[in-house]
Amino acid sequence: MTRLLSSPTHMPALSRIDPLTTLDVAMPAEPLYPAYLPVRPEGFTATLDVPAFDAEEPGLRADPELPDILSSKAALKNITPRVGTEIRSLQLSQLTPAGLDQVALLAAQRGVLVFRDQDFADIGPERQLAIAKHFGPLHKHPTMGYPQGTGPEFQVVYADETVGNLRDLLGERTNYDLWHVDQTFTPNTPGNAFFWVLEMPASGGGDTAFTSLTAAYKALSPTFREGLHHLKLLHTSASVGEIARVGQERALKEAVKTEHPLVISHPVTKEPVLFVNPTIARQVVGYKPSESDLLLGFLHDHIRSLDFSCRVSWEKGTVVVWDQRTVAHSAVPDFKDGERRHMVRIISYGSQPQPL
Repeated sequence: MTRLLSSPTHMPALSRIDPLTTLDVAMPAEPLYPAYLPVRPEGFTATLDVPAFDAEEPGLRADPELPDILSSKAALKNITPRVGTEIRSLQLSQLTPAGLDQVALLAAQRGVLVFRDQDFADIGPERQLAIAKHFGPLHKHPTMGYPQGTGPEFQVVYADETVGNLRDLLGERTNYDLWHVDQTFTPNTPGNAFFWVLEMPASGGGDTAFTSLTAAYKALSPTFREGLHHLKLLHTSASVGEIARVGQERALKEAVKTEHPLVISHPVTKEPVLFVNPTIARQVVGYKPSESDLLLGFLHDHIRSLDFSCRVSWEKGTVVVWDQRTVAHSAVPDFKDGERRHMVRIISYGSQPQPL
């Protein structure tokens, strides 16, 4: 296979570049982080039915003045007024426990934090795991691969010319929006997620989009909100992604299920959250299927609004931390077939969702 997609001698003169022309660049012959390639020697396992437990929310321990973040040399910039903050000149790996608590609080408030120029990818699995564990017990994924010598607390998101990408996994579609909140099918739902980049597609793309579920709630009329407060959704591990990986029959047979309120009170900010999850929570409890589909169809379309969403572009040294009760997210698998995209995720559990 030819790795160099375009020779510099074939590029148009810089002064004559057509703005619609895509400039092909070379992809490294081998992965930049081979130690983080995904393995799963045990194969796919059944989803863990994690029982309810009392969880401490690190954001509630935090100094509300955020001194370790705001009093440092860090430069903060809101991505949009409603969701997302980009942070530079602050190393996650050097924060004290009190500083990490403040990260949890700011993530609860802003939804998603984009840390740039981080050394996180190079500090090793033990330190990465220790930092993520500060936020709570860690989720163990039943099907995703992890780096050799670690475990399913790490989830490697990997695409290349051999394994394919998300488009290959999901099959032919008109679009590949996959808005979701991770792993909400147990009594305790994820609190925070760490997601960091090892290698991005050579010709660009592969962003991640986020949408604010708190802003989505606020955008609804008071009368409409009232009608949602008493409703619950059925959450199941037989998600769109898991069905694509293991097949519908096995996914349904091994499914872990629970119910959560459709509108919850955020455990840290106490703000109301429209806790919808299009890939995992696809049934309104007590509704007939057609009634459920009608309501959820509207809500799923509603949370996609550009009014309260943002798109994160990845670059070397980026680590994204988000609060899974404040935002939903979707991959943007728009990069070229065969190009390498290499990411790692760790998810911590938070408390049990409570009604408003």
